[in-house]
Amino acid sequence: MKEEERLYKKFGQSFPAGTILFEEGQSCTGMYIIRKGRVRLAKKTGKGECTIETLGEGDFFGEMACLMGQPRSINAVVEEESQILVVEPEVLDRLFRGNSGMGLKVLGNLASRLKKAYEIIARLMEEAEQSVKKESSPR
Repeated sequence: MKEEERLYKKFGQSFPAGTILFEEGQSCTGMYIIRKGRVRLAKKTGKGECTIETLGEGDFFGEMACLMGQPRSINAVVEEESQILVVEPEVLDRLFRGNSGMGLKVLGNLASRLKKAYEIIARLMEEAEQSVKKESSPR
């Protein structure tokens, strides 16, 4: 049996479209690894919800709350029927402390998310500056 199949048999679950995996404010129940399907990550806003990213096969998410020991900061919703590995916090801890390479993958993922957040912040700042210039320019 392939390693992937063995892991799916042990940790995998199937989720129909529309399933809410977790919501902002909930405690960490583990990290998720998408085997097949798509999951949308979104943040609540004053006007509803803003999609942060849509993830697919091979992507993982949900590790930040576990690592930081804090509640979830986003919502995760299954977009299409998906097969997802659910790695419980205790198993995740063992993976990080072992030689699986998982820790480095997670660090790379977090660095990528941070870079994306910086880009969004810069874009929002530019938009705000342009808005202020338009409002203060003579008519």
